[in-house]
Amino acid sequence: MTFPNTSTPLVKLDLTFEAGSRYQPQPSVAHAAERLIGEATARRSAADVADFLDFRGIILERSADTSTSCLSFYFLRRYAGELLPLVREIVEQPLLTPSLFDAYVSKRRQQLEENARKTSLVARNLWYQTLFGPRHPLGVYATPEDVDRLTPDTVTAFWRDRYRLPEAQITLAGNVDDALVALVNDSLPLCSSATPAQPPLPPSDSLAPIPAAPMAVTLPSATQASLRVGRILPFRWDDPDCYRFMILNTLLGGYFGSRLMSNLREDKGYTYGINSRIQILRGCIVFYITADVAPDAAADSLVQVDAEIRRLCDERVSPDELHRVCNYLRGDHLRSIDGIFELAERHRQLATTALDSRFFDYFLDALETTTPSDILRVARQYLNPSDLLHVVAGPPQEKQSVC
Repeated sequence: MTFPNTSTPLVKLDLTFEAGSRYQPQPSVAHAAERLIGEATARRSAADVADFLDFRGIILERSADTSTSCLSFYFLRRYAGELLPLVREIVEQPLLTPSLFDAYVSKRRQQLEENARKTSLVARNLWYQTLFGPRHPLGVYATPEDVDRLTPDTVTAFWRDRYRLPEAQITLAGNVDDALVALVNDSLPLCSSATPAQPPLPPSDSLAPIPAAPMAVTLPSATQASLRVGRILPFRWDDPDCYRFMILNTLLGGYFGSRLMSNLREDKGYTYGINSRIQILRGCIVFYITADVAPDAAADSLVQVDAEIRRLCDERVSPDELHRVCNYLRGDHLRSIDGIFELAERHRQLATTALDSRFFDYFLDALETTTPSDILRVARQYLNPSDLLHVVAGPPQEKQSVC
């Protein structure tokens, strides 16, 4: 995919691989591979690679999700001829030295130990593990012990298996012309710009019913409580209800003027912010609400969340509020593609989640056609509080009295 804009001197090159955590043979392998690729190659030390990039002002960014891993290079157009051989070298001849591996293990272990004390991450992990099951790619989370079981050979094998140029999705944005495209094809001859096959995530392997009471995790040293409420949604991305639910989600907690924000932040002062989101994955859509609150407000915060959900199920939203939210979403959509790099990233994300450009058409159409009656029906159909998993992580219950 190419997104040309010759008015900028910069080029962004994305190489996206099917190398997310769903493909790893054991926990933490995919993360290690993503963090360490590009550090050194068979021909260049880590210092040599860093000096090459720094001298030319080239930025290398790494990102990953459950299914994919992406290497992004930002560079001036005039350095393309020098950079592209290094890009190929990074992918085809990565090198994991003992010093790089040991430094990663030490840093990652410390990070996971710190994460285990963060209420927001503990609540998130428990929520996904309960919804999807502990063996599902979305329910697996690394522990310090998993990092200790890593070996350089395991990471190197994952590189060879998942980071293959013939299977990469290439995106070029910025100062791109036919000459640059030809140079990329010549320098990376094994690459294909076609989007590779993208298998959907497996279905949830958790058959347990949603617990009637909130699930609670106690962290003795915590000074706040973190909430997460939500469910797996039963529709596909091309279902019209998906886009009506996006509007409903924004009404509920998707922007600063939302109902949850007005209730828990403005009226009650329980939190600095509460948000609801929709996460579209391959073959799976997840809805969740998150907030960090004062420990003694956790129980009532959950009550207020359910109350706002029930209000959407019982009362028809006013045309003025619906109009205001749809206008906000139009503006937010325009901001998200305001720039060639932003536009390219949106399309790359659509491709890696197995969506296509119809997503934008369906979304914009829903903003024009959704009615208050549609919002009421969608809320009643998909937002029954008894269908939502409630999780709280925070101090001992004598401080927060949850559940």
